Amino acid sequence: MKNKLYLVTGATGHIGTVLVSALKRQNALIRVLVLPQEKQYAPTGVSVCEGDITDIASLKTFFDISGCEETALIHCAAKITVSSKEDPQIWNVNVNGTENIMRMAAATNVGRVIHVSSVHAIPEKPIGETITEIDSFSPDLVCGQYAKLKAAASEIVLEYARKWLNVSIVHPSGVIGPGDLRRKNHMIRIINTMASGKIPFAVRGGYDFVDSRDVADGILKCESNGKSGECYILSGHYISVLELLNTVRKIVNKKPVKVELPYGLMRVLVPVIERFSLLFGQKAPLITPYSIYTLHTNGQFSYGKAMDTFGYRPRPIEETIRASF
Repeated sequence: MKNKLYLVTGATGHIGTVLVSALKRQNALIRVLVLPQEKQYAPTGVSVCEGDITDIASLKTFFDISGCEETALIHCAAKITVSSKEDPQIWNVNVNGTENIMRMAAATNVGRVIHVSSVHAIPEKPIGETITEIDSFSPDLVCGQYAKLKAAASEIVLEYARKWLNVSIVHPSGVIGPGDLRRKNHMIRIINTMASGKIPFAVRGGYDFVDSRDVADGILKCESNGKSGECYILSGHYISVLELLNTVRKIVNKKPVKVELPYGLMRVLVPVIERFSLLFGQKAPLITPYSIYTLHTNGQFSYGKAMDTFGYRPRPIEETIRASF
């Protein structure tokens, strides 16, 4: 481990923060890529390179691996959005940025690559069917801006795997848990609002949520034992919004709630709520049409392939919720 250099993009994000901490506990040699304007958030005790994944020329120093016998790249950098507003910069980061990272990894002969995608890149199956891994991706088969970008990026990565790059893809479900130091995670913000008692009702529906520590563990296990060109779902446990809300309320010693608002009502109200939130300067509203849509979709994901291949297994959901605020 000490002679192996780990290159990590997105090290100031939620998954990246937890991943770097896990690598540091293993005394790994780590180099992280951070945007110049985010250098103050960079982790300590690691080599820090400034750069932007959308500017391939700025990645030269980060990918200087001369003299390194063994290298692994973990590409966590991405822009996450649940907003209805189209943003060309999100495409530039998630798709063009991923292309740049894969191109540089291939050009500099990085030994092993893990691309952190999302379960949103995988087409939804009908309610009642379990969603498993696929071997090709298309933006046309998924709904929502973020899902389409993740699908496009995942297909780019598989193209590099088909050529020769030793790269695997991991698909986390909804990530919660510790490590969101900058409080940018949408669900962490919702859970903290739940803990404050400001949410007196639930929305009908639910989703699969996974602990950030389990995602980091899954990434490192995949890096060691995953197969090139293969995809692995890193999911956790499905929980309804009502169960989530009442678990949070139990942890903070508040009375449970019983009210669930129907999806049809929220579908009508939420676009108006999002519009007003943006109008009054809230850049990232807590509730958006896409977030409500997601809670009403099939959230049954199987982590069986990751468990069978490299022993991935998520911890209990209540432990994860407790660590989220």
